[in-house]
Amino acid sequence: MVKGFAREKVKNGKLLYVKVDHDGTVINHIEILGDFFIYPEEGLGKIEKGLVNVPVKRDEMIKRIDRIVSSGRMELAGIDSGSIADTILKAVFG
Repeated sequence: MVKGFAREKVKNGKLLYVKVDHDGTVINHIEILGDFFIYPEEGLGKIEKGLVNVPVKRDEMIKRIDRIVSSGRMELAGIDSGSIADTILKAVFG
């Protein structure tokens, strides 16, 4: 298992940090941190758990995040699924 880390300043000037354990093809564990908001707060943990075993492919990660956000009736403020996926890709592939 490989560990990756990335920090990005995303649109709206928010900081997004991602710590990810992966095997180069799928996410094994992930932590998403930063100065953004997710309502309700427990939504962040649901997104993190929902990304485990997802292939490290932008479109697949975006679809999964959007599905979790929609089904959980969550609101993302300062970030979006694309910025999360892009930061994960930077953490995995540099």
